Amino acid sequence: GEYLTKRHKKLLATLLQLSDKRKLDITLIGHSLGAGAATIAAMNMMNSNQFARDIGNGVDYDVKVSANVIGFGCPALLSRNLSLMTRNFVTTVIADADVIPRMSGATLINLLLDLNQFEYQALAERDVEQALRELQGRFTDSSVGNRQSNKQLPFSIDEDAIQKVMGYVHRGIEKVSGGEENMSKSSGKNVGVEKMIPCLFPPGTCIHFYRDGSGIDGTYVPCTFFDEIDVARTMVDDHLISSGYGKIFLNMMR
Repeated sequence: GEYLTKRHKKLLATLLQLSDKRKLDITLIGHSLGAGAATIAAMNMMNSNQFARDIGNGVDYDVKVSANVIGFGCPALLSRNLSLMTRNFVTTVIADADVIPRMSGATLINLLLDLNQFEYQALAERDVEQALRELQGRFTDSSVGNRQSNKQLPFSIDEDAIQKVMGYVHRGIEKVSGGEENMSKSSGKNVGVEKMIPCLFPPGTCIHFYRDGSGIDGTYVPCTFFDEIDVARTMVDDHLISSGYGKIFLNMMR
């Protein structure tokens, strides 16, 4: 952000002089890291008398600087109080499960704690059993066509076969996880470990676009809404332009 301010200071001073005006009204647009840099640059422009003096040829008392930012997927870079202070000139647009605006040291540690405490064994066995039941239902369909075709199948799936496979699955999961004793130790080893309190949030006025099951909807939310990482299949894709913001805005226009 400071680099952007210094890099374009001379150009802005020239434009201000050629326009014969004493007010600089500029809008910065960025995505991801660019949105963060734009936010810092705008904060420097708005709060620095030196910047106004530099672009006003050494006179700052009659130069007014108005900088606005539109950021897409901006990282969590400001405290809550600083984020609130930028609401009048920073707008942050966040696509559904975009991980970057939610990512900070605290949220990453909290995510690791959640993953470490997550007991996946029962859910894994449930998924395998559901898949076997689905296959069993397909092979034992009572329709005439399926009965005729099932006569040609080299195998069938009965209840004994399902229970036998589930026994293999259960033992395999126990072996991978180190047995039931280690499973119980693993589930309890982080008991008493407190989660960290996030202190960094996306800046300004936050607009959250999200999938509502039938399309795309959007709403204004406080910056603290993004205080934890939303684990989803689209958490990375939502941050990109082509698969995230571009697709969401295209669906909104449709």
